[in-house]
Amino acid sequence: MRAKIICYSLKNMTSSTRVAFRRELYGFNDHSNNGKYSYRRKGVMNSIPHKKILDCVVIVKESDANKVLKSMKKFKVTTHAFQVLMPFKL
Repeated sequence: MRAKIICYSLKNMTSSTRVAFRRELYGFNDHSNNGKYSYRRKGVMNSIPHKKILDCVVIVKESDANKVLKSMKKFKVTTHAFQVLMPFKL
């Protein structure tokens, strides 16, 4: 199976921008009315099969890599993407 390893760096971002980026990428739990109601807000990675290797390293299918890289480019994240052949499915 063809896949891409995407390494990204959040080094030169403010903390609020990091939080906004991670929320868009992975989603988050939203609470309203003093915690009475809880909602799961989905991110880009919720609809894409992936493996998170380290904090800033993700493996995705080659066909889905453009969606992930597009959201990273929106936040001006430094990225490095490498093509790999995987012996297993995601």
